[in-house]
Amino acid sequence: MKQNVVITGVRGFVGRNLKEYLIDHSEFDLTGASRNKLALTELQDELSNICSYNEIYDGTYNFDAYVHLAGKVISTSKKGDDGDFFKINFEQTKNIFDRFVADKDSKKFIFISTIHVVAENPQRVIDESFEPRPYTEYGKSKYLAEKYIEENCPPDKKYYILRPSMIHGPGNQGNLNLLYGLVSRGLPYPVGAVDNKRSFVSIENLCFIIKKIIEKDIDSGLYNVSDDEPTSTHNLVHLIANKTNRKAKLLHININYLRWLSKIGNVLPFPLNDYRLQKLTNDFIVSNEKIKNAIGEPLPVRSEDGLSITIDSFLSDK
Repeated sequence: MKQNVVITGVRGFVGRNLKEYLIDHSEFDLTGASRNKLALTELQDELSNICSYNEIYDGTYNFDAYVHLAGKVISTSKKGDDGDFFKINFEQTKNIFDRFVADKDSKKFIFISTIHVVAENPQRVIDESFEPRPYTEYGKSKYLAEKYIEENCPPDKKYYILRPSMIHGPGNQGNLNLLYGLVSRGLPYPVGAVDNKRSFVSIENLCFIIKKIIEKDIDSGLYNVSDDEPTSTHNLVHLIANKTNRKAKLLHININYLRWLSKIGNVLPFPLNDYRLQKLTNDFIVSNEKIKNAIGEPLPVRSEDGLSITIDSFLSDK
């Protein structure tokens, strides 16, 4: 019998890709959910069903698995101090999770959190033992939702909290696009004095992991999600430059001077501040060993191959 799976946030970047991946690689009965059911009308032919969140809350439908993707994401330009983070990322998650608990058919609840509940400057490789110290309202609201799920899941059901690294893929909007825009115009990368490394996760690897969690008997718990290899920022600049037939330009400005400039951005409108400089210079490396061991299969996409696919999609959009 086909498993009945509901995906919230099905119109978002991850939701669209997950819908297509599950349709192509499995035989689930998929329901798409949104606050506004009419907004999903265009997806009716692709999904088994569509519904509103209110129809989930009132028990109109039962599901074997809940995949909760919907949420408010921090912008690329500010830390975020909007109370809507807690309204959407915590309260909405709580309401959907409470329905999962009450649903007589449900077996698994998959919550997409973020690796940024952990820290902005971790100082070491991040595994699941790392004690969270969320810095932004975005991270704090996601962490609050995580704790609620952990503390309220009954023993006869399973929960999976996934903390993905920076997700990328065709159709993605985010920091990778900003770096692409800089390098593809032939402009220099201003923080060439520091070659930091960061973990990413390709959208295909994330969809693969979600599919395996639905299909397999995997222990409940918290799982970090990333590609196998972290990516050097210098290598990423060179990859974009090669793809766009540009010469990679790295400005080796003294890091102490950049720190001084960032102080200006803390108090005045300026492109650089302490928060942005930290994200541009710190290593942010995530271990994916726990989720790979749980799944028992290798990830389908290598880190560099996934980044290459994403950059190619930026080129095709021009």
